[in-house]
Amino acid sequence: MSQGQRIGELLRAARLVSEAQLEAALLEQARTGMLLGEVLVTLGAISELQLTQILSNQLSVAWVSLAHVDLSDELLTLVPRALAHRHDLLPVHFRIGENGEKILYVAISDPTHFSAMEEVSRATSMHVRPLIAPRSEIRRQIEIAYRSR
Repeated sequence: MSQGQRIGELLRAARLVSEAQLEAALLEQARTGMLLGEVLVTLGAISELQLTQILSNQLSVAWVSLAHVDLSDELLTLVPRALAHRHDLLPVHFRIGENGEKILYVAISDPTHFSAMEEVSRATSMHVRPLIAPRSEIRRQIEIAYRSR
């Protein structure tokens, strides 16, 4: 994620993490290979929602609260459960664009995961646009939404 400021700088500027927390997280990131934001959540320095909101600002991608989204059967049939599960994503909105193109909006925790969105695009024959949501919320909603499928 190289757009604009780096995530650690943004979190420090927002006074969500201290210099010491950031240094500890960077060491853990180097050790584990995890994304810095995920390390900070794991360490309890920030909440998953705070990470989502900072990433939304950093990447200029709207964030969505899945608790307020009506996941219709029509939407859920567009993206198979296995695909949703594999990439931790969920179809949340569909519309027709100005030029008649079909656009599917998906909630995903990492909107820079372009290969996942390309796979959804191939599976649905639609343009795919990301919305960012916390990974745990996406996983919870996948289990609920696809339960009877």
